[in-house]
Amino acid sequence: MTTSFKDFVKLCKRLEATSSINGKTLLITSFLSKLENREWKPFVMLISGKAVPESLEGGLGIGYSMVKKALDLNIKPLFSFSHPSIKEVYETLFKIAGIKGGGSKTKKIEALASLFSRLSNEEKNWIVKIIFSELRIGVEEGIILNALAKATGFPSDSIRRVYMLRGELDNLVDVILSRNVDLKKIHPQIFKPLKPMLATPASCIQEAFNMIGEDEVAVEVKYDGARLQIHMKNDEIKFFSRRLSDVTKSLPDLEKVIRDNLFHKIIHETIMEGEVIAIDEEGKPLPFQDLMKRFGRIKNIEETVNKIPVRLYLFDILYLNNRLLIDFPYKERYDILQDTVTNKLLADRIITGKIDVAKAFYRKALREGHEGVMIKNLNGPYILGSRGKYWIKVKSSEHIDLVVVAAEWGHGRRRKWLSDYYLAVYDTDNKSYEVVGKTFKGLTDEEFQYMTDKLLNIVVKDEGYRVWVRPEIVVEVAFNEIQRSSKYESGLALRLARVVRIREDKSPTEIETLKELRKLYEKQFKFKGKL
Repeated sequence: MTTSFKDFVKLCKRLEATSSINGKTLLITSFLSKLENREWKPFVMLISGKAVPESLEGGLGIGYSMVKKALDLNIKPLFSFSHPSIKEVYETLFKIAGIKGGGSKTKKIEALASLFSRLSNEEKNWIVKIIFSELRIGVEEGIILNALAKATGFPSDSIRRVYMLRGELDNLVDVILSRNVDLKKIHPQIFKPLKPMLATPASCIQEAFNMIGEDEVAVEVKYDGARLQIHMKNDEIKFFSRRLSDVTKSLPDLEKVIRDNLFHKIIHETIMEGEVIAIDEEGKPLPFQDLMKRFGRIKNIEETVNKIPVRLYLFDILYLNNRLLIDFPYKERYDILQDTVTNKLLADRIITGKIDVAKAFYRKALREGHEGVMIKNLNGPYILGSRGKYWIKVKSSEHIDLVVVAAEWGHGRRRKWLSDYYLAVYDTDNKSYEVVGKTFKGLTDEEFQYMTDKLLNIVVKDEGYRVWVRPEIVVEVAFNEIQRSSKYESGLALRLARVVRIREDKSPTEIETLKELRKLYEKQFKFKGKL
């Protein structure tokens, strides 16, 4: 007997009322133990607040206006009693995501209205929360992973490792429900992207060296581009963004570049990492916004390839011919990478223990139009999905990644655009997004139009002059100073904030946290007085 969505809603309400992490974990573990195996994946995805996997191209494809129209249709159910199960709800949403082509908007609305017809008003509210990624019951991935470990008896470390190797929760569930599986022997699947390792920011080269704490480090150019994960099996190559989206169709020219620069040896399958940048006729790097005009595009790609050429720089290799390399020291992984591709594809880097040499390399990178440098521990492993002190990034100025949670219609020339943006950090204690500033500066008219179109598709509340949106759009923000603020609940505000670029390659899980912003605030007083 399948579990009804009604029972799922009851669980969500109990989780919402439970503040303890252990308490939430036990509630989910207990619920899992009562489910049939075929219900695990739908339940895990829905309880994580995801209507569909993050890597699914185009996502769910349902906006605020579509939900409103579906609710207004008020279709009568085929049967007087037809409460859907958790499995039916998830599969229906997945089918809606797959509706494409002409008339797809109308078909999606009708399918959603049909689902709504089988739900109570309370259940509809919870479905809408899932659709807009606004579940807000305090259940993060860590809690779900711990619950899966308790429910299956697998060690939590093994569960986490498989999750990072397989990229998404639905893939993880498939693995742990397999019979006689040895989690220690799980390898990545080619063409299923992995969670990328992240870097910790430092304000200067000296601080980065101190954080690494080694006699020698690798100093590598940090390119102002988009991170790529390259999967190759036999003669097929696919590219994935840092958000795990397949962007192969927008980069047809890079496939030939990779094939032409592989050493002549048998490579059955491999996973490599790199950065792709846009370049001008002289080979100089173009601004990130120019790359984004190309990155992810699938229409008129031949014309765009000629207008915006790109260059790839590889910096790591994670898997090669059935050998998982993430536990190897970085220096060994790099040696393997050098044996796999020609130097033409490798990121520019040096090995040094001297601060002055690293500073000179950093200044050279900036003069050449790049973003800064990465300082890497030569003995460090590749820790999937984690930000640690094996990789430190140093940029030319203080930039942080924030998410847009609301926007106002502009004034004067900007009145036709949603162009005043509320910028937020993530509060890990309260599991909420907290506003730390507002700005209309930094974007072009073309980008204002682009942002307006994107924001109108993710509206959760319309106040007329202002709309509140799902926290999906990440922007890189430069600012002059962090100040105390009584205006925002976060207690902090950014002075002279401006949007440097729209970070389509980043997800809201990668933005600055409130704790990190507080640390940056205190760090300001290293050279300033403080009342």
